[in-house]
Amino acid sequence: MEKGKIENEQPPSYGDLAGAPTMLPPQQMPQPMPQQMPQAMPQGMMQPMPQGMVQPMPQGMPPQQTIFPMQQQPVYIQAPAPNYLGGMPTMVTCPSCHAHQQSVVRYDPSTKTHLMALLICILGGICCCCIPYCMDSCQNAVHHCRNCGAYIGTYQN
Repeated sequence: MEKGKIENEQPPSYGDLAGAPTMLPPQQMPQPMPQQMPQAMPQGMMQPMPQGMVQPMPQGMPPQQTIFPMQQQPVYIQAPAPNYLGGMPTMVTCPSCHAHQQSVVRYDPSTKTHLMALLICILGGICCCCIPYCMDSCQNAVHHCRNCGAYIGTYQN
Protein backbone atom coordinates (compact mmCIF):
# COMPACT_ATOMS: atom_id res chain seq x y z
CA MET A 1 0.00 0.00 0.00
CA GLU A 2 1.36 3.38 -0.97
CA LYS A 3 1.64 6.11 1.58
CA GLY A 4 -0.89 8.89 1.10
CA LYS A 5 -3.31 6.70 -0.85
CA ILE A 6 -6.78 6.31 0.68
CA GLU A 7 -8.41 2.91 0.63
CA ASN A 8 -12.06 2.72 -0.28
CA GLU A 9 -13.15 0.44 2.65
CA GLN A 10 -16.25 0.71 4.78
CA PRO A 11 -15.64 1.29 8.49
CA PRO A 12 -16.70 -1.58 10.78
CA SER A 13 -20.31 -1.49 11.98
CA TYR A 14 -21.20 -0.57 15.55
CA GLY A 15 -22.43 -4.13 16.18
CA ASP A 16 -18.96 -5.49 15.31
CA LEU A 17 -17.25 -3.12 17.73
CA ALA A 18 -19.80 -3.05 20.56
CA GLY A 19 -18.79 -6.34 22.16
CA ALA A 20 -15.05 -6.20 21.58
CA PRO A 21 -12.74 -3.90 23.55
CA THR A 22 -10.68 -1.64 21.34
CA MET A 23 -6.93 -1.67 21.80
CA LEU A 24 -4.84 0.78 19.84
CA PRO A 25 -1.23 -0.03 19.03
CA PRO A 26 1.25 1.83 21.27
CA GLN A 27 2.12 4.41 18.59
CA GLN A 28 -1.57 5.38 18.19
CA MET A 29 -2.45 5.61 21.91
CA PRO A 30 -3.81 9.08 22.75
CA GLN A 31 -1.31 11.15 24.70
CA PRO A 32 -2.37 13.43 27.58
CA MET A 33 -2.86 17.01 26.47
CA PRO A 34 -0.60 19.63 28.07
CA GLN A 35 -2.52 22.17 30.16
CA GLN A 36 -3.17 25.39 28.35
CA MET A 37 -3.50 28.86 29.75
CA PRO A 38 -7.04 30.29 29.68
CA GLN A 39 -7.59 32.39 26.60
CA ALA A 40 -10.02 35.22 26.10
CA MET A 41 -13.29 34.11 24.50
CA PRO A 42 -15.49 36.28 22.28
CA GLN A 43 -18.41 38.16 23.94
CA GLY A 44 -21.38 35.87 24.74
CA MET A 45 -19.37 32.61 24.78
CA MET A 46 -18.98 30.80 28.08
CA GLN A 47 -15.69 29.24 29.06
CA PRO A 48 -15.56 26.12 31.24
CA MET A 49 -14.51 26.97 34.78
CA PRO A 50 -12.37 24.85 37.09
CA GLN A 51 -14.27 22.76 39.64
CA GLY A 52 -15.29 24.56 42.79
CA MET A 53 -15.80 27.94 41.08
CA VAL A 54 -19.22 29.40 40.25
CA GLN A 55 -19.74 30.79 36.80
CA PRO A 56 -21.80 33.99 36.59
CA MET A 57 -24.98 33.86 34.48
CA PRO A 58 -24.99 36.14 31.42
CA GLN A 59 -27.61 38.88 31.55
CA GLY A 60 -30.81 38.32 29.61
CA MET A 61 -30.80 34.52 29.97
CA PRO A 62 -33.38 32.79 32.20
CA PRO A 63 -31.91 30.65 35.02
CA GLN A 64 -31.85 26.94 34.29
CA GLN A 65 -33.97 24.60 36.36
CA THR A 66 -32.09 22.06 38.44
CA ILE A 67 -33.73 18.63 38.47
CA PHE A 68 -32.91 16.37 41.37
CA PRO A 69 -33.53 12.63 40.92
CA MET A 70 -36.04 11.13 43.34
CA GLN A 71 -34.59 8.78 45.90
CA GLN A 72 -36.34 5.45 46.18
CA GLN A 73 -37.67 4.58 49.59
CA PRO A 74 -36.58 1.17 50.89
CA VAL A 75 -39.23 -1.52 50.75
CA TYR A 76 -39.49 -3.76 53.79
CA ILE A 77 -41.06 -7.17 53.40
CA GLN A 78 -42.04 -8.81 56.63
CA ALA A 79 -41.52 -12.54 56.48
CA PRO A 80 -44.00 -14.71 58.36
CA ALA A 81 -42.85 -16.16 61.65
CA PRO A 82 -41.18 -19.55 61.25
CA ASN A 83 -43.36 -22.58 61.85
CA TYR A 84 -42.33 -24.55 64.94
CA LEU A 85 -43.43 -28.10 64.27
CA GLY A 86 -43.81 -30.87 66.80
CA GLY A 87 -45.19 -34.37 67.06
CA MET A 88 -48.76 -33.04 67.37
CA PRO A 89 -50.85 -30.61 65.27
CA THR A 90 -49.69 -27.02 65.82
CA MET A 91 -50.67 -23.51 64.70
CA VAL A 92 -48.78 -22.77 61.48
CA THR A 93 -48.83 -20.32 58.57
CA CYS A 94 -49.17 -22.09 55.24
CA PRO A 95 -46.48 -21.06 52.72
CA SER A 96 -48.94 -21.59 49.82
CA CYS A 97 -52.24 -20.01 50.90
CA HIS A 98 -50.85 -17.94 53.85
CA ALA A 99 -53.66 -19.14 56.13
CA HIS A 100 -52.82 -19.24 59.85
CA GLN A 101 -54.45 -22.36 61.27
CA GLN A 102 -53.77 -25.70 62.89
CA SER A 103 -51.91 -28.23 60.76
CA VAL A 104 -53.02 -31.73 59.85
CA VAL A 105 -50.48 -34.40 60.89
CA ARG A 106 -49.81 -37.73 59.21
CA TYR A 107 -47.33 -40.15 60.81
CA ASP A 108 -44.90 -41.96 58.50
CA PRO A 109 -42.41 -44.66 59.55
CA SER A 110 -38.76 -43.66 59.40
CA THR A 111 -35.42 -45.45 59.48
CA LYS A 112 -35.57 -45.20 63.27
CA THR A 113 -38.93 -47.06 63.25
CA HIS A 114 -37.50 -49.89 61.13
CA LEU A 115 -34.37 -50.22 63.30
CA MET A 116 -36.42 -50.40 66.51
CA ALA A 117 -38.64 -53.12 65.00
CA LEU A 118 -35.52 -55.06 63.94
CA LEU A 119 -33.99 -54.74 67.42
CA ILE A 120 -37.19 -56.04 69.07
CA CYS A 121 -37.30 -58.96 66.62
CA ILE A 122 -33.65 -59.89 67.31
CA LEU A 123 -34.15 -59.77 71.07
CA GLY A 124 -36.79 -62.46 70.80
CA GLY A 125 -40.02 -60.52 70.57
CA ILE A 126 -41.05 -61.51 67.06
CA CYS A 127 -44.66 -60.95 68.09
CA CYS A 128 -43.89 -57.43 69.39
CA CYS A 129 -41.90 -56.14 66.40
CA CYS A 130 -44.93 -54.24 65.08
CA ILE A 131 -45.15 -52.00 68.20
CA PRO A 132 -42.89 -49.19 66.76
CA TYR A 133 -45.24 -48.95 63.76
CA CYS A 134 -48.21 -48.35 66.09
CA MET A 135 -46.54 -45.65 68.23
CA ASP A 136 -46.56 -42.07 66.92
CA SER A 137 -43.44 -41.23 68.94
CA CYS A 138 -41.39 -43.69 66.82
CA GLN A 139 -42.47 -42.15 63.52
CA ASN A 140 -42.01 -38.84 61.70
CA ALA A 141 -44.87 -36.31 61.94
CA VAL A 142 -45.60 -34.85 58.49
CA HIS A 143 -47.53 -31.55 58.69
CA HIS A 144 -49.93 -30.39 55.95
CA CYS A 145 -52.17 -27.32 55.58
CA ARG A 146 -55.78 -27.90 56.64
CA ASN A 147 -57.00 -25.37 54.05
CA CYS A 148 -55.16 -26.30 50.82
CA GLY A 149 -53.36 -29.54 51.73
CA ALA A 150 -49.87 -28.13 50.95
CA TYR A 151 -46.82 -29.70 52.62
CA ILE A 152 -45.55 -27.56 55.53
CA GLY A 153 -42.80 -29.64 57.09
CA THR A 154 -41.72 -32.80 58.88
CA TYR A 155 -40.93 -33.27 62.56
CA GLN A 156 -38.43 -36.08 63.03
CA ASN A 157 -38.41 -37.91 66.37
